[in-house]
Amino acid sequence: MNGYTGKLLFVNLTTGEISTQDLNRAYAAQYLGGSGLAARYLYDWLEASTDPLGPDNPLVFMNGPLDGTGAPSSGRFAVCARSPQTGLWGEAIAGNFFGPELKFAGYDGIVLRGRANALAYLHITPDGVEIRAANHLRGMTTYDAGDCIRAELNDPNLVTACIGPAGENLVKYALILASSARPGAKKGIAGRCGMGAVMGSKNLKAIAIRGSKHHRSHKLDLHDPARFRQAMLRAQKFLSDDMSTEIWRAVGTSGTIDFLGLLGDVPVKYWTQGSFDYSKISGNLIAETILTGRGTCHACMVACGRKVEKAGAYVLPHAEGPEYETLASFGSLMLVDDVNVLSHLGAQCDALGVDSISAGSTIAFAMYLRELGLVPDADLNGTRLQWCDPEGVLTLLNEIVHKEKFGALLAEGTQALGAHYGVEGMAVQVNGMEVAMHDPRAASGMAITYATSPIGASHNQSDFFMVETSGRPIDELGIETVDRFQTEGKMVSLTRHQEWRTVNNALVLCYFPNPPAPEICEMLAAATGYDISTQNVLTYGERIWNLKRALNLKLGYNARGAEKLPELLLRPLAEGGAEGHVPDFETMLREYYHVRDWDWATGKPSHAKLNALGMSGIAQDVWLPDQDK
Repeated sequence: MNGYTGKLLFVNLTTGEISTQDLNRAYAAQYLGGSGLAARYLYDWLEASTDPLGPDNPLVFMNGPLDGTGAPSSGRFAVCARSPQTGLWGEAIAGNFFGPELKFAGYDGIVLRGRANALAYLHITPDGVEIRAANHLRGMTTYDAGDCIRAELNDPNLVTACIGPAGENLVKYALILASSARPGAKKGIAGRCGMGAVMGSKNLKAIAIRGSKHHRSHKLDLHDPARFRQAMLRAQKFLSDDMSTEIWRAVGTSGTIDFLGLLGDVPVKYWTQGSFDYSKISGNLIAETILTGRGTCHACMVACGRKVEKAGAYVLPHAEGPEYETLASFGSLMLVDDVNVLSHLGAQCDALGVDSISAGSTIAFAMYLRELGLVPDADLNGTRLQWCDPEGVLTLLNEIVHKEKFGALLAEGTQALGAHYGVEGMAVQVNGMEVAMHDPRAASGMAITYATSPIGASHNQSDFFMVETSGRPIDELGIETVDRFQTEGKMVSLTRHQEWRTVNNALVLCYFPNPPAPEICEMLAAATGYDISTQNVLTYGERIWNLKRALNLKLGYNARGAEKLPELLLRPLAEGGAEGHVPDFETMLREYYHVRDWDWATGKPSHAKLNALGMSGIAQDVWLPDQDK
């Protein structure tokens, strides 16, 4: 099956049954791979009654049709399930080498069901699959567990995806970390939506994979290898000459903090302040002071990963340095400006297994509530909770991971924290997902991105702020640059950008390199044999986007009550690059619904839209009378 292995691995952790099933070719042809293909399978398997942390919630690891090839930045994978953090569709996209390694082992994806009766891990090679005991790994960090598995199996080439103590303890925003022992490998973080908690609920500590001994991409079954190679070489040539490639390599994702901070995009003091000395937490400073190397994922020409062996007094596991979201959520959001301690805090999030965006946001929200006098001393049990206090933050982080003292409440996230103190509207989250570190008051399109994202307030469904602030359109796809404060007339470009990123998440491609869209389409067509070009590729993204909306509706999503911005983001800031600006949310949302052809009263995609996308069966489900469901 061109571009695919044609096989899915099914593991029932309750019974120990391991089986292989043929990939549904019709599903792959419509939904490609990654989170798109996983969503199509999970649409069949999930019900409104499915407990996100119950054994009946399938956890799906899925790679894409370009994984394992030389396509630039194609070495990613998706982890998907019903999210314990939001109760909705959940997906997390990660890099490293796990996705390609899974394909080299012979599988397009893994479907995990049930719950092991004792802590276990999964060992996958081309020679077989086994469930192994993991009691000796209990309590280990994500990094230590991976290293221990490689050592005990005497296989340094294993790529592992592990949970930390947070996943074992079912922290709602626990992550899964992919790691490899190969030199220069960058960590892969499946951070959002609490996929680590789902994995922990299955009593699964890790998955360890080794594919073929020699990773030869030409061994993969491609529809037209010569055509693929020509498109790949053109894409590689473009990236080698592209200035943004060199910038990402030099300063990493955190190198954007200085520029975005000037625009007011980087949140400060839990979204209530407009300025900060961003230079003290910038990737530029890291490059000048503590950077010791760069980390890369499979087939990456950028190597944006920051290798930091030592940050001040702190030694970082696997020398993995911080990225933008971590430096913002634990830095400016809490008024901490020490890049060394921020590097340590980020490394602790990764090692202990919690999403740094949600963890940092929740702690910062608690600080804000404490300043307002809403958190009494008795609730803290002696734990410090104040701005500019990284040592207190480190204590809270450990309390969260182990659900101890005040951390037990913080482990539920900002929505629960706000509800506990009667101020849920102040929590900067959408549908239970903490907002990513990009302020919609600085780039108004992000207001709609956050509100309509199928997983909650994530920038990984569309980083449209990059279009709004960079002045770089994607002409081939009709995605135009627009003024960042503009509210009317930008929804056509925003929806197209959501669809393009949805395709990226299905292939599965990294966002940072930007090979031309025609070359990506050409590589996909040559790999799979699908008739895909810039003229129709967004239809795939639109189909997947509407599928995820339909799945959320099936799970009980109430769009009209949920699609809104939190109170703090509707308050104009008195200073900084976004001073005085608040997005006209209602106007943009109505325009968005019109462009999407969604019903304003119910949030449902129209019957005609779903039929036009080849989703007639799903259309019947969506528009089935409520009393007949």
